[in-house]
Amino acid sequence: MQKQPDPQPVSKAVCHKLECLGDFLAIYSTLIKAGRYYYLELFAGQEFYTCKETGVTVPGLSRRAVSVRPGFGGYILVKPANSPETAWPTAGDNLLTVRGNLIQNTTLRRIFDRIPRSSSIFCIIDPPGYRRLRWTTMKKLITSGTNWQGQRMDLLMLLPVEMAIVKNLNRPKCAASLTRFFGTTAWKEINNSLVSGRISAPKAREMLVEIYTSGLKSLGYRHVESLNPVKPNRTPLYYIIWASDSDSRLKQIKNIWSKTRFLPGEMFHQQ
Repeated sequence: MQKQPDPQPVSKAVCHKLECLGDFLAIYSTLIKAGRYYYLELFAGQEFYTCKETGVTVPGLSRRAVSVRPGFGGYILVKPANSPETAWPTAGDNLLTVRGNLIQNTTLRRIFDRIPRSSSIFCIIDPPGYRRLRWTTMKKLITSGTNWQGQRMDLLMLLPVEMAIVKNLNRPKCAASLTRFFGTTAWKEINNSLVSGRISAPKAREMLVEIYTSGLKSLGYRHVESLNPVKPNRTPLYYIIWASDSDSRLKQIKNIWSKTRFLPGEMFHQQ
């Protein structure tokens, strides 16, 4: 039997993100036709994690996805080629793990060869940084994921604005990767305005997100929505982007991410 890797320690912010995403999946699965949608997770992580602050083991996103009911018609997880083999999924999960680089067309073919054109797709993208994703790849994903009725995949993306993008805007060695990520050099003008003091850091983040949402709109999506998931006086590690041909989900996303949460393992005492 293959040994499961030890759960990776993650911060409370990541645990919170997983809880919110789990809630979204639970609601989403009840509003679609059972078995008609495929679940596609790019940059899939571990099955379980350990919260640094509490020491409690929490399920990863893919484990939460296969647990929701009524569930999806199939589950496809995309991982790096060098990711370790694990013992799961168990029989009956109808889950496929694809290992490879998303930049390569062969990896994309392996993904979409397993999804019937009669099915719709819910795709979740939580990239570990900007180097692993290119705008050209996003366009291929969306085009390949269109079903026979012309409906594009439902897309929930966590754009890693702060640590992955804003922190690297002034690093020359990152410029080419950032341009490939956004599919344009428009980020350079935003950075120039930020450095010169013409715009604030919060405004710069919003403008960077707008580059991405404008790109999705240009691909024909009916609904493209974005949300800063934290309070105005706090710095968001990521922005949430939703794109769909069928439904707006902004109100639902706002409700989930603004909900007061007591994460697993936290202790609360009445005074």
